[in-house]
Amino acid sequence: MSTRLRPVSRIGSEVSVSGAVVRVVVAAVMFVATFAAVGLVLAQLSTPDVLTNLPNQLPMLCGVAAVVLVISYAFETTPAAYGLSLGRQWLNDFAGGAVIGALFQAVSTAAILATGSGRIVSSWSMGVFSDPVTVGLAIGATAAAFVIVGLWEDFIFRGVLIRELVVGLTSRQVSRPAATGSAVVVSALVFGAIHLNAGAAGLSASVAVVQAVVGGLYFGLAYVLTDSLALPVGIHFSTNLWTSVVFGQPESGYPAAFRLTRPFDLGADLIVVLLLPTAVLIVAIMLWVRVTRGEVPEASLRPVGER
Repeated sequence: MSTRLRPVSRIGSEVSVSGAVVRVVVAAVMFVATFAAVGLVLAQLSTPDVLTNLPNQLPMLCGVAAVVLVISYAFETTPAAYGLSLGRQWLNDFAGGAVIGALFQAVSTAAILATGSGRIVSSWSMGVFSDPVTVGLAIGATAAAFVIVGLWEDFIFRGVLIRELVVGLTSRQVSRPAATGSAVVVSALVFGAIHLNAGAAGLSASVAVVQAVVGGLYFGLAYVLTDSLALPVGIHFSTNLWTSVVFGQPESGYPAAFRLTRPFDLGADLIVVLLLPTAVLIVAIMLWVRVTRGEVPEASLRPVGER
């Protein structure tokens, strides 16, 4: 390792506030630099429409890979420390999360229809595609893209950010439950802030931020209760897929079983549509953890190494 990098590596290996800050900054810089560089290369290539948004997510996947390599080499921190440890339990949690996410969206869709805040405007739309083969390929590409979306967003905002906030706070003698709760809230607020530009997709900025903050809270809860990214990634994946290809947006080019209008402004209907499904989701997360772990543990991440 270069002598110039040794001080950074030494500080970044510490279980301290400064060590946590270094790891978060290095992870953020590596992620942004990698997806920007790969994105510039892919922008020069022509990709078929049938791949939908998959090419746009490949740079993000490369960004995650770069972060994993750097933190493993420079700080000797394994991906498992951030909840990324593929195995049977991980895959089972991912599948469970996908089911829970679908349940959440089913309740949300029912609430939208029941309150009259949205309506189905069409059924079985092939979007911009013209035959069953391309529709199938497009749905497959969309599903793969949403797996990547869940993976990179939860890895950065849950795995890295929450974990390192907990490390920093507990090094200052904050209790682990208090540190974990604070970290989940901070992570959710940061996650909400980066969704300010979602208004371009039809949502007002306030609705986009509120939905993202609430999402950040339940994704964070799923992470800290399991000490794994699998459950939040599964939930993330199926919620995105549902709102694209099951009950898609009216103006979307994705193929969808139905097209559904949704409340785009912050109001009473949105509160009902958001809170009721979220309550169901939280209960489902608790039940999943209880069934698969034998108990619902204290919502606090264990120290690195206690796996």
